[in-house]
Amino acid sequence: MAKKLLGLRLCEHDSNLSYFDGENVHYLKTERVYEKKHHAYDNLIDWQEDVKKYFKINPNEIDQVAVVIDPWRHNLPVDNEEFFPAIPYKYFPYPNTIRVNHHYAHALSCWPLQKERPKFEVVIDGFGDANNAWTVFIDNKIYKRGHTELHGSLGLSMSEAGMKFGIGHEGAESYDLAGKLMGLQSYGKILPDFSEKLNFNMNTINDLFNFNLYTDYKQDNLLAAWQPLDWIRTVHDKVSGILINFFEEITKGDYDAKISYSGGVAQNVIWNTALKNKWKNLIIPPHCSDEGLSLGALEYLRIKNNLPQFKIKNFPYIQTDESPADVPDDNTINIVVHYLQQGKTVAWYQGHGEIGPRALGNRSLLLNPEIKNGKKIINNIKKRESFRPFGASILSEFVPEYLNTNIKNPHMLYVGNVRKLNLDCVTHVDGTCRYQSVDKENVIYYKLLSKFYEKTGCPILLNTSLNVRGKPIMANIKSAKDYLNNSEIDVLVVGNKIYK
Repeated sequence: MAKKLLGLRLCEHDSNLSYFDGENVHYLKTERVYEKKHHAYDNLIDWQEDVKKYFKINPNEIDQVAVVIDPWRHNLPVDNEEFFPAIPYKYFPYPNTIRVNHHYAHALSCWPLQKERPKFEVVIDGFGDANNAWTVFIDNKIYKRGHTELHGSLGLSMSEAGMKFGIGHEGAESYDLAGKLMGLQSYGKILPDFSEKLNFNMNTINDLFNFNLYTDYKQDNLLAAWQPLDWIRTVHDKVSGILINFFEEITKGDYDAKISYSGGVAQNVIWNTALKNKWKNLIIPPHCSDEGLSLGALEYLRIKNNLPQFKIKNFPYIQTDESPADVPDDNTINIVVHYLQQGKTVAWYQGHGEIGPRALGNRSLLLNPEIKNGKKIINNIKKRESFRPFGASILSEFVPEYLNTNIKNPHMLYVGNVRKLNLDCVTHVDGTCRYQSVDKENVIYYKLLSKFYEKTGCPILLNTSLNVRGKPIMANIKSAKDYLNNSEIDVLVVGNKIYK
């Protein structure tokens, strides 16, 4: 009989579960079903009920469990010498349970995008087990590690910068501030003289906020014109170069090397693009933050049990959430395109939700990108900060025509400079666009974009997540209908049904 395996990410924030039923893999990020951003279980028991409810199996029937858990929550031992401390978890309600190292789970979580593990695996985040801020694996062995107390943490530094500059809204989670900073930095300018004073690297990130190091800069009286936005932009640009140097050291300048890159820092599309432009074989999963850890834990069990590679259907649309009973037919798509032509906002709810923080065409709020004041329209609906950019979905074959890049980008992890002048609402202040390239494999969404192009000559739609500020992407049809009724959205499309 095929083994039934369960991977868990518990405690602190962003709990998620991955289940292998002996044939297919199922995934649940709990914030979606609880409708609470960064939801985490308060204990070590509640996940069992969700396994029953969403995976339709009694936990006692599961053969093996692997868990990624923040050890400080329960005073658990941390083995900093082993990169995957398979420590029996004596406090856990199941005897056949293994604890998997946080960073090792990140590295393993890339499996849906690769047939075999690459030679180089890089993980950079706030911190994992033993307060490790980054880990590099080469040939499945630890090459280097960075510890927060000794080296600092790039992820925590960016969050701290967000707090120092007061970005975000009241009650905003610190986990989200680095992403907001990424959008805000484009409003500043690079200060060459200040940049020269920034001598930190991946081993000295702690120096980033040691303002005493900038004494000479102050004495030069150059600080008189110093602005926070310029500081953010200069530091952000500096980090891009630091990451490139870091990857060059790891790969010994082999730009053809296959590399996986994960951890929360891998959500930064600016830095990702700088890396991807050099390493064409770089792989970044859409679930690069902690929401991918259960997939990594599950992969650890697969390796441990010497099982064949997992099957996963319709990746990355693998959320265990409420899916419509049908799909849009040609007539519905034609009607939706007509609404988009008119400048209507369309809430698009199809199939199962995307894994990762970004809407990829199944839980999306859509708008014609050529509509004047389109950004203001969407910001009014979502109640979000005006400085943050909106992404775009574009037919893959048109990417080089509209953007100065040919990077395949189905998970919206990179940016390109916009070539066209009439796409203001998807063009950031720095001239870039965070885009999703849409291929024919994404059948329904590709059909919608193709029909929109046929009618308008524009192969692009503004695409942002179907949520409101401070709430996760929607996981049930009732929430989508409530959104329609309680906001300025014009149209909701659920499967083949249109609501106004």
